[in-house]
Amino acid sequence: MKKIIILLGSLFLACKQQPKDTFSLKYIKNNNEISLYFENNTNEDVIFLTPNTLEFGDKNFKDLTSRGGKEGDFPINVYAIIESNQSEKKYQSKLDSIWRDYLTETGYNDFIKDIRSYDGNSVFYLNSNGKLNVKYKLNIKQSPPIHKYSSKFKQNYYPYDKVLKGNYPEGEYLRRFSKLNFGKAKFVAQPVIEDSLFLNISHNDANK
Repeated sequence: MKKIIILLGSLFLACKQQPKDTFSLKYIKNNNEISLYFENNTNEDVIFLTPNTLEFGDKNFKDLTSRGGKEGDFPINVYAIIESNQSEKKYQSKLDSIWRDYLTETGYNDFIKDIRSYDGNSVFYLNSNGKLNVKYKLNIKQSPPIHKYSSKFKQNYYPYDKVLKGNYPEGEYLRRFSKLNFGKAKFVAQPVIEDSLFLNISHNDANK
């Protein structure tokens, strides 16, 4: 009986020490910088997308973002913009080309000249058993007149899996990209999010 218990204990420890066979995401916050920490514990290289802007929802509102048609729609606007020159250049160029072609095809070619760095998505390549930090700058804004307000804000990660399967305006160009030949890499729509990011923010944090 003692030998069986020891054997089961050894098997449990061995299983516990083995990495999960997943592609995962964790959040890291350092002052006004937010990092998306991706870990590829699979036996395949992966291609994946991240939003160029991370949206935060205010717990006092039903919206998934704290930004609206105009900045005054919410007491405080919280979002994070990706830092430049991080994406995989070869496939980023292909994604941007597909996006521009799709905008032209659907009659929105006038929008192309107005595209900003915080619009759209970035492409990343991560080797099997690799790790990657994608950095963003946190922005906290409050339109004048400044007034007292505090709340908890949750980062709502872009639902690529839902968009790719559903009938969404941006879904078609993302589907076209996802079907490209990525060589030995596999396109993965959504990481397993290991934790959620919540920020307690007040008017004292705004406009810095």
